[in-house]
This record gives sequence, structure tokens and C-alpha cells, in this order.
Amino acid sequence: MSKQSPKTNSRPASERLRIRQRPLLSLPQILVLAGIVFAVYIGLDLNRRAQAGAEIEQNESLYAAQVSLETTRQVELIVTRDFVNSSAYVASYARNEAGQLLPGERRVVPLLVDAAPIATPVPTATPDPAYDARPWQAWWRLLSDSPLPAN
Repeated sequence: MSKQSPKTNSRPASERLRIRQRPLLSLPQILVLAGIVFAVYIGLDLNRRAQAGAEIEQNESLYAAQVSLETTRQVELIVTRDFVNSSAYVASYARNEAGQLLPGERRVVPLLVDAAPIATPVPTATPDPAYDARPWQAWWRLLSDSPLPAN
């Protein structure tokens, strides 16, 4: 009787070494995948730039309105500065706020008479329908905030 060794693999050792594993992706598949990734990157970058441009346009109109407002304020301040530096302002301040008079003028101070306050009528309280409602009706109004269903 001849002894046969148990075979774990039916192929010879030299044949087992020659078998190469197939790569996961071929060269054309890798190029297509790289192209898709590049296209997605470009698309996202263009979208980001478009959003930034829209934000700049929105801010531009906001800043234009602010510049217009501040230009108007600057003109008002210049007019106020010129009035304060004039002699008309000094005369106006002396007469109206400092209480000074020109020679020959008399001061007239009007006295205001306070009228008796009129009593405000107290409105009558409207009854709360929840007090007269059955429990299920009160819950219905609290939860649904809609009119009661028809009986």
C-alpha cells in the first residue's frame, strides 16, 4: 500500500504562484473616477463663488444706502455748524433758552390751567366660555384652538 499525502490544494505549487490577483480598478476606471471627482470639485467651487458674488451684490446695495444716509447726515451737520457759528443762533439761544430780552421787550409767560381729569369708564368683563363649558369642551378648545364640533 502506498501512502498518499493528504492534498490541501489540488494545484501544484508552481501554478499557485503564477495566479495574480486582478486589481480593484482598471486604469480607465481610475481615470473616469478622477474626472468625476474633479468635476464635483469644480462644481462646488463655482457654486461657492456664485454665492459669494450674490452676497457681495446684496451688501453693495446695503452699503450704498448707508453711504447715502451718511452723506445726507453730513450735509445736515454742515448746515447746523454754520448756523451755530452765526449771530442768529446766539440771539436765538439768548432769547429762548437763557431768558434774555432785547431793550424795550416784555416777557409774557402763558399759564396753563390743568383741566380736571375725566374718569375712564371701566369696561365690563366678558365671561370666559371655558368656565361654563364641560370638561371635554374646555380641552377641545385648549388643544385644537378651533370651534366646537356641531352636536
